Amino acid sequence: MTTVMMASLILQVFSRYVIGQGFTWTEELALFLFTWVVLLAATTAIRDDGHVRLQLVVDLLPAALRRLWMRVLTLAVLAFCVVFASSGADYLTQTMGQVSAAVQYPIEALHLAAPVTGILGAFHALARLLAPQSAIDGQPQTGGMV
Repeated sequence: MTTVMMASLILQVFSRYVIGQGFTWTEELALFLFTWVVLLAATTAIRDDGHVRLQLVVDLLPAALRRLWMRVLTLAVLAFCVVFASSGADYLTQTMGQVSAAVQYPIEALHLAAPVTGILGAFHALARLLAPQSAIDGQPQTGGMV
């Protein structure tokens, strides 16, 4: 998706500044793909615990308090994802039947990104909450494959 998005943007710049006439569909395609790429990448950051935080402050906490704090943060992420999915679904419902300006694709295809990524993010956060504590701490688990 990223490659197609970049090709679309390069084609837009080329057609606008070299040919003198921009295409009507390239910006819409890039916006559509950008939305999906960014939101799906955010869910992988939840899965991999890769979101931005002040790790310096977290590292200063005692181990037990650090584990508790990480659980609290994961609960907050889970709550945000549930709200994001719910409000995204509401927005999707409100905009049903609309089409994009240039390409005329159903706008639901774009707006579906919010509830889908909210659900995926909630799934990843819930999986982190239910995982053994050693998996969350980044320590190898015993009894499994190495």
